[in-house]
Amino acid sequence: MRKVKILQAGDLHFDTPFKDLSKSISEISKEELLEVFSKIIDISIENNVDILLLTGDIFDNLTVNKKTLIFIKNQVERISNIRVFISPGNHDPYNEKSFYKMINWPKNVYVFKEGIESILLEDLNTVVWGAAFNEYHVRKSMLKNINVNKEYINIMTIHGDISNSDEGNEYNPMTLKDIGDSGIDYIAIGHRHNFSGILRENNTYYGYAGCPQGRGFDELEDKGIIIGEVAKGAVDLRFQRTSKRNYYVNEINISNSVSYDEIRLRILASIKEEDRKTNLYKIILKGEIESYINLNEDLILERIKDDFYFVKVVDKTEVKLDFDKISKDYSVRGVYAKKLLEKMEDENCDKDVLKMALKLGMQCLSHEEVNLNDYK
Repeated sequence: MRKVKILQAGDLHFDTPFKDLSKSISEISKEELLEVFSKIIDISIENNVDILLLTGDIFDNLTVNKKTLIFIKNQVERISNIRVFISPGNHDPYNEKSFYKMINWPKNVYVFKEGIESILLEDLNTVVWGAAFNEYHVRKSMLKNINVNKEYINIMTIHGDISNSDEGNEYNPMTLKDIGDSGIDYIAIGHRHNFSGILRENNTYYGYAGCPQGRGFDELEDKGIIIGEVAKGAVDLRFQRTSKRNYYVNEINISNSVSYDEIRLRILASIKEEDRKTNLYKIILKGEIESYINLNEDLILERIKDDFYFVKVVDKTEVKLDFDKISKDYSVRGVYAKKLLEKMEDENCDKDVLKMALKLGMQCLSHEEVNLNDYK
């Protein structure tokens, strides 16, 4: 069976600001994103890939460093024997102000510039389809009226967000029916930053590779690319990690802890040192603590920051309550706790707000100092 080897990547967002990070770590992360792209090129070479599909959002909005443009051009020049196809997305639409126009692309690169187009690669017995965003929003599905030549392998690179209807979002709202009716053998899709798995609708396979490197605590764990082979009506594709570092959100129970040293030890014991020194963590403190303990996130962070490459601390602990004791407590503190606990029984209440009010109030009534900035 005739087949073609592809690598799918996208959503790199070069020169993204990395708002979750400190300035120094942000600058390092921008450089590491370039390293990840170089790694993608290396993987393409090592695996004798025929076609590299870049599914849009290569750039991040209106700012990019000139050296980044030069770097991208130099990298794709390393794979002059590999065809590269790019489908601009909602962050980097193809128009008069496009960064795509600032690069003198080598002959092996084709950037889709408008609605659905197709390029015939006779030597690979393949037709590559693609489309481009021309504005930041595309409110109707572009994946319509595809007339494939069934004698060829048909693959597509496109940016968009799968929807239940033709106008279900502002990012090329393709439906599963659009995908299933397309007749394409494999559709490489960009926009979502998590690997979707290799999916199928009718005889068409499709998938999101996700982003190749996380950019914040909403893009967790391994990130990478899709690589493998596509044939008529069949695929052999897999996910491969490319992320240099991962983002993780860890919930750590610190119930009954009474000192910052004890909390620090619990945090460190829950994560291997090798992982702490390599990856980026958001630590969410959970559990029940005594009402007189006023946790300070900044103090905890100060105790653990040297044990991590990068770490944030969020206090989500709750006040430890002795319900039997509260029921017999007629002090202001006891009455306050009972009132809030009664309100929490209402299904329509905002329990998170009430829990915060309970924690703040119990600390105040325990004559402890309370910093409202900790609860913003």
